[in-house]
Amino acid sequence: MSKLIYEEYPIRIEVNGHSIIKLRIGRHYLEKHSAYMNDSLIFELVYALNGGIFKVDSVTKDIEYFVVDIEHGEPLKIYRLIWLIEGDEMEILGVVNAYRRKKRSK
Repeated sequence: MSKLIYEEYPIRIEVNGHSIIKLRIGRHYLEKHSAYMNDSLIFELVYALNGGIFKVDSVTKDIEYFVVDIEHGEPLKIYRLIWLIEGDEMEILGVVNAYRRKKRSK
């Protein structure tokens, strides 16, 4: 039996000029951040990307990765999203990891 590496959800947002219709949330965050992070919160954080244009943070094996800090909640907390855009038509946003930060840096 194979281990699930991501959950997939329908979504309708625009990021970096791409119409995103699928959100894939990697399971990596569960290893260290499951006490406060879940798919529902990640979904809310991803909606904060809607309409934005973001610079590439790094490239590994021709895959462009983006990193963004998002203020969310009441009281405001800072969360970091590490994500990429993929798919034949660049229609899938994949969250590689998500976690809470103490300070905003990017």
